[in-house]
Amino acid sequence: MKFSGLGKFALGQAVPDRDHAVCVSLPTFRDLIGYEEKDNRVQSSVRTGYPRFVQHHRIGETIRFLDLKEGTTGRRRFLFSNAQSCRQAVEIHSVAQARIEESEGFTSLLLPAESADVDSITSFLQHSGSGISSRKAEDFLLEAGEINEREEISQDKNPEDKIATVIAKAHGPEISKEDVLLGSSGANAFYSLFQTACENSRAKGKDLWIRLGWLYLDTIEVMDLLTNEKEQVIPLNRLEDFERIEELFKEHGEKIAGIVTEFPTNPLLQACNLEKIRDLCSKTDSLLIVDPTMVSPKNAKVSRLADVVVNSLTKYAGNEGDVMMGSLVFPQKSQLGRQLFEKTAGRICPPFERDLLRMAEQIERYENFIETTNRSLIKIVDFLERHEKIENVHWAYQSANKGTYEKVAGENRPGCVASFELKGSFESFYDRLEMLKSPSFGTQFTLCCPYVYLAHYKMIKSENGRKSLAEAGLSHNLLRISVGTEDTDQITEVLKDALSAS
Repeated sequence: MKFSGLGKFALGQAVPDRDHAVCVSLPTFRDLIGYEEKDNRVQSSVRTGYPRFVQHHRIGETIRFLDLKEGTTGRRRFLFSNAQSCRQAVEIHSVAQARIEESEGFTSLLLPAESADVDSITSFLQHSGSGISSRKAEDFLLEAGEINEREEISQDKNPEDKIATVIAKAHGPEISKEDVLLGSSGANAFYSLFQTACENSRAKGKDLWIRLGWLYLDTIEVMDLLTNEKEQVIPLNRLEDFERIEELFKEHGEKIAGIVTEFPTNPLLQACNLEKIRDLCSKTDSLLIVDPTMVSPKNAKVSRLADVVVNSLTKYAGNEGDVMMGSLVFPQKSQLGRQLFEKTAGRICPPFERDLLRMAEQIERYENFIETTNRSLIKIVDFLERHEKIENVHWAYQSANKGTYEKVAGENRPGCVASFELKGSFESFYDRLEMLKSPSFGTQFTLCCPYVYLAHYKMIKSENGRKSLAEAGLSHNLLRISVGTEDTDQITEVLKDALSAS
């Protein structure tokens, strides 16, 4: 089914109109701030949304059902997809007065309602992506007799094999489906991998990680969470900082455990010299983890250079916007990466069966969708770069890193995402824009994401936070557009109208 992201959308409206939609409308600037400030008006309107940030109504119903059934009072219940992840959360945060209960297919963690650990566990679930699937909660409620029906999904004899085959092909001929691990989300895939990588590097006496680029929020948080007090994470946030990489390798050499980067980065779409970094890592037995989600691994063929490739399949693969999933690819040629395969496979939260079935319904359109948005984004960027009210446009082929990106991806393969900064009023533009305004990207419907407000709102509110964002080159007025399959002239007209009001 085809959906459009152009037009007016009500507060809390899910797109698509399906119960497990990832994207939810925040149509006005006031709604956006209310969402971040947890305003009751906004929260009561949002029943679905990006699952690691918004508790799906089926998960809330499951919690209330379990509390009522067990007579639980005075405690906060958190639902984990498995006991291993739950125990990790308790251990990492040294949680006091934790009670762990096993249910059918998931694990509950109960804390005193006023516990100081509530916020830590909430953050852990977000960053690790280890909570239960909304479809799992739906199944639980159906079996308990609390609901009478669930969404209809086509059956497939082996959806996991189908998904892994398509993803392996996207990465290139050197990758087979046996090299692919699937996880419940991209965040959980990275969390599981990085935990294993840290243990492996400690055994080798390596204690320094390099974070190359201002990366997605959860990647930053997971690296800070899983490294210990003896280890160091060095962030190189700006494109000009990337030049320090050779200096760091000369200074620290064999102590460097590895590099984590996105190619290109989110949201500024900066691309490092991946071939140079591959060479530096090879000389020091340092792990190179690369995430090409912003443009898709079909566009950025990084598996020939990386030891492990992380990818959120929620984007591009789940192009109808209602299923969470992630993948890890371990190229056979990388002995360093392959060392991590089995242990990571034992840690990763596997996707729920009905999420696999839903992804299998969509992934057949993966390649055609990417080819379509490659062509469309080039036209949209041309419009944005020419418009007098646009300050800056960031995309894979921006002049600052066109050569390094093109060396890996080739020509005319930018994916579906560009970020831009306005010269005029952010609030006026945002309120006038007749387009879905929501988190996520890589959907068949166009959407606009107020990125810094959604990913780094706490930083916007503090002086030090604003300073850190400025140092990384991130304006809080940055907007990220994800181009869908609508006619590009229609997308352009919607943008033109909103810019006239800014």
